[in-house]
Amino acid sequence: MFDYQKLYANHTAPAGPLYLCLDCEKEAAATANRCPDCKGAIEVLYPLDRVEIRPFDSSPNPLQRYKDVLPVANEENLTWLGEGNTPCISVAPLARLLGVRSVHVKDESRNPTRSTKDRIASAALSRFKGIGVREFVMASTGNSSTAFANSMSLVSGFKLHIFVGEQFAYRLNYADHPRITTHAVSDTFVGAGTAAQKFAKENKLFWEGGFFNYARREGLKMSYIEAYQQMPVNPTHVFQAISSGMGLLGGYKGAVELNRIGLMDDVPAFIGVQEDVCAPMVSAWDAGRAEIAEEDIVAKPDGLAHAIQRGDPTNTYPYMRAMCINTNGALVAARTDDMRMAKGLLQSLGFEACYAASACLAGAMRMAQEGSLGADSDLLIVLTGAERPLAPTPSNILAA
Repeated sequence: MFDYQKLYANHTAPAGPLYLCLDCEKEAAATANRCPDCKGAIEVLYPLDRVEIRPFDSSPNPLQRYKDVLPVANEENLTWLGEGNTPCISVAPLARLLGVRSVHVKDESRNPTRSTKDRIASAALSRFKGIGVREFVMASTGNSSTAFANSMSLVSGFKLHIFVGEQFAYRLNYADHPRITTHAVSDTFVGAGTAAQKFAKENKLFWEGGFFNYARREGLKMSYIEAYQQMPVNPTHVFQAISSGMGLLGGYKGAVELNRIGLMDDVPAFIGVQEDVCAPMVSAWDAGRAEIAEEDIVAKPDGLAHAIQRGDPTNTYPYMRAMCINTNGALVAARTDDMRMAKGLLQSLGFEACYAASACLAGAMRMAQEGSLGADSDLLIVLTGAERPLAPTPSNILAA
């Protein structure tokens, strides 16, 4: 079971990024998404004794502020798409509701496509420039694909193939573009991912990798580093709604890195939240299982929070479990009624959160109700995005 503290203790990065398998700790190439030996996730370590984390207000470009902890060896490859610098607001009414000392809300809906996934696209394109990838294939429930599609209008030289399950096609909010091909699959999100990987292999194209694209996790890490800098205190608990969990894992890694260089006193507890009608990770966690079992899998996910409806997280759950064990965190199921209440409450406080983002607060509400949060707790609530009303959808969608 991996531990970022131990990983950094056991390995010293050279002048630039060091790429290692999280499972077997063997060194890997920058072009790899998964370990060629054990298929584990590739992670990036940095020479922390030479890292500079610049202040939040030092530059409008988060890629420049945090370039020392990004997997981009050549600064010329940094590709900023205008995301970041989102507010992190102290919300006293939520602190009183939850019975804790403070609640800070990081509002990622302020990004260009109203989602934290814009950070994924900027970090991934920066990585792709460095390793020579110019055409790639991806799958998504809507937010990641919309972010990448938006990047095609801002950055030249790339070609993108997007796969999506038919039930999520309405969440593809981008106009037709000559360098984007969209494929709809009569299947779930997991099925769309399988079809996308097959297409990439058959056409000898680069599979973007989803959770296993380390640049995704490193891009999402930047939202957390921003929040850690914006908060007047270190958070004791961090909450985010999860599908694969890559954002929360990035936040955990960022906290360890800041802790090791003396910018955070402690690593907080990380709490992953799923909707109770599609909560395979919570099912496995509550049962004490190290891996997802057949009884945890949700064959046909349905519910309010479409962005996080991953019924089979077999490949990513072990990393979420390790994160929770290492940080005294947890995986929590948000009740549907609590999600509706949380969404309305957030709206009344000025936050336009979607149901997936609202699940995050609903999970904190459940933990508070069950007595799992203390009066001296300082919470960071990460709202991953909002609905995109009246946004365009591609008209040229191919059946896959």
